[in-house]
Amino acid sequence: MAPERCLAALKRAALAILFVLPTAAPAAHALKIVNYNITNYPSANGAGRDPYFRIVMAPTVTDTVRADIVVSQELQSQAGVDEFRNSVLNTLEPGMWASAPFTNGNDTDNALFYKPSKVQFLGQWSFYPNPANLLRLVNCYRLKPVGYSDGSAELRIYSQHLKASQGFESQRLAEATGIRDSMNAVPPGTHCILLGDFNIYTSTEPAFQKLLENQADNDGRVYDPLNAVGAWHDGSSFAPIHSQCPCLSCPTGSGFSGGGLDDRFDMFLPTLNMGSGEGLSVVPGSYHPVGNDGLHFNLNITDPPTIPEGATYANALWTASDHLPIRIVFQVPAKIGVASSLDFGTVIVGATADLSVSNPAVPPADELNCTFAASAGFSPLTGSADVPAGSAATIGIATTPGAPGPRAGTLTVGCDDPDQPSPAVSLAANVLDHASASLDPQAAVLQETLDFGSHEPGGFSTESASVYNRGYSSLQARLQIGSETITGGDGRFSIAEVSGSPLVADSARTYVIAFDDAGATQDSTYEANLTVASADEALPGAAAQPDLMVTLTARVQSGPAAAPGPAAPAVTRLHAPAPNPLASASVVRFDLARPGRTRVEVFDLTGRRVALLADRDYPVGRYALSWSGRDDAGAEVGPAVYFVRLSGPGLHPQSARLAVVR
Repeated sequence: MAPERCLAALKRAALAILFVLPTAAPAAHALKIVNYNITNYPSANGAGRDPYFRIVMAPTVTDTVRADIVVSQELQSQAGVDEFRNSVLNTLEPGMWASAPFTNGNDTDNALFYKPSKVQFLGQWSFYPNPANLLRLVNCYRLKPVGYSDGSAELRIYSQHLKASQGFESQRLAEATGIRDSMNAVPPGTHCILLGDFNIYTSTEPAFQKLLENQADNDGRVYDPLNAVGAWHDGSSFAPIHSQCPCLSCPTGSGFSGGGLDDRFDMFLPTLNMGSGEGLSVVPGSYHPVGNDGLHFNLNITDPPTIPEGATYANALWTASDHLPIRIVFQVPAKIGVASSLDFGTVIVGATADLSVSNPAVPPADELNCTFAASAGFSPLTGSADVPAGSAATIGIATTPGAPGPRAGTLTVGCDDPDQPSPAVSLAANVLDHASASLDPQAAVLQETLDFGSHEPGGFSTESASVYNRGYSSLQARLQIGSETITGGDGRFSIAEVSGSPLVADSARTYVIAFDDAGATQDSTYEANLTVASADEALPGAAAQPDLMVTLTARVQSGPAAAPGPAAPAVTRLHAPAPNPLASASVVRFDLARPGRTRVEVFDLTGRRVALLADRDYPVGRYALSWSGRDDAGAEVGPAVYFVRLSGPGLHPQSARLAVVR
């Protein structure tokens, strides 16, 4: 955004909060700066004023002034700095306050007090802003919040005290010009705030306009957070922001200017980047003259009505100085807290794992703005996240489709933590393929028919059906059987026996099915369905598998078959080999309900064919083949579980398990 548009936006935003008195302290503590012109301190009566300063600055009395940084004007000496630090600040909060070395100029000077637990003091320099009139020094203090190291977190505080009184507008303009030139010379992007006693009477005064004007170099351009436009001096409409003077009739011998609250001399003017709401920036609504309730225009601060801070506090303000302290709060930049590694463990492809991303900066710090990008094999479920200060967010990271097995990668987090703008998270996972439910060990078979044949009552034998985890290997999830149900068939079909684990790996789960013909209607065909529901084993990324369905049929005859000889098979099926297990040889029987080229093969658990038992054209009929447990080369196969497979035109491949023992 162009500086002019940025400044206009800031002014519009400030209109909404102008002159609104705070009803409560900020929700949490960030960096609070108090500027306080303590009027020719310590002078002859410094020790007498110190108790009143302690009341004004006491954090236990009110949170209004609780500060991390205090900047003061009109200090007379290093001894005065030491006295205010020790007799006021460290008396209130023992051992918590330090001060910058005092620079003694031609008149009274500036002082900086700070809490080393909250800010790092990086150094300072001073200069006279108007070479033609060396009135008072401007001090530039360089600070950085504790816990931050990058230069973008640095704050430069310019403390000044311009020439006083009406009629000296040209001298104040010369001083403002020198200050603006110095602030323009900071490195681009530096966060600065100009504060102190400006002695400016109206927003139209040239000195004020010089500080706010658009120049070729706008690094030092400031804005007024209160957007107070008009004649501040003796203007009742500006009563809530006046800071001088809290006494109309002042303490005897104080030397205070008097006149009651009628001037806005003390101000905070941040650079434009301090109003962005990002990183180190002003907390909206936090700028306030302490003790000013807007009801004491041209009055003593002690006059009725009593200010919300109380009569004792009002009396301390009236006695201590001819200025009110003003305070403002800055949010500090966001911080990121994220683990250096994330191990998914063993998961199924597509699984997700949660990564916690926190913003440990103390509220009201900046919101942490993050983006996420992962290397091949992983994918963040969101491209960005915003994490409020003091909070955490959970980010899902998914494993993407690809080759199973161990994989490693990196998640790169882009964020606005100035010290860690792009932390990397190492990712690791052992990724498995999904299980594959099938009625065949080698092919994807979801439906098949199991025919019990046509028999007279009492002539039916049990039949078996098997469920496989097709193509199983160590890089594949096991298949978890969920349920096994038979529906239909007048309730005559039942599961008589189950063998094999419900967690299917390289061995099938086999169901022995029985048909109860007692009382069955003769010359009738009964049909039912065995449905097996399954899913991946219980690992992250597990998914349901398609249901497997075996159609069960049986026909009950009324008597012996009319035609002599065995009847032609009504369905094609592979019978269980016998004997099983095979010690020397087994017989493989199969029925063909239609003619065609038919193959009978034996496979091991890896899916490798070890023997071809038949590969030719067969007519309709019933057949038997013998296998001696030798492979195609004539060598004995080792003891293991093998699968006999029947395949041919127009039929689903059928498989039967056969164990070999030696």
